[in-house]
Amino acid sequence: MFAPSFSKRLHVGRAVISVVVSLALVSPMHALTPLNQEQHINHSLISAGIADQIRRHCSTVNARMLRALQKANDLEKYARAKGYQEADVKAFLKSPVERKRVEGEIDAFMVNNGVVHGNEATYCSLGRAEIKKGSLIGQLLWSW
Repeated sequence: MFAPSFSKRLHVGRAVISVVVSLALVSPMHALTPLNQEQHINHSLISAGIADQIRRHCSTVNARMLRALQKANDLEKYARAKGYQEADVKAFLKSPVERKRVEGEIDAFMVNNGVVHGNEATYCSLGRAEIKKGSLIGQLLWSW
């Protein structure tokens, strides 16, 4: 049989290497986790929502607004460092489906931790417990 010349084999070898390198650059290793499945981002949003509910329904617990802004900026930097685009984050935050999901997570947490809708003392109790634990929720709140 006819054997291809060295230059043809070299050309084919370069083409194969080029395809392999291209595939490596778009491999799943570089794929972003969908925002609704990214644990740190979701945990942070849910924690902020819980802290907001506590401060709205408990007169003796307030928000640490500067800390909340700092945490929001840190979360934005985290998302950018992971490769998420601003438009994708905005779409995620504005999505009615995602809002409803996050609100459901917030409600479930509150109920599972003894909060009774309309009972200020239960919101205050949860707020003080989270502050004492030093959780992300507690870091966003203060009480006297």
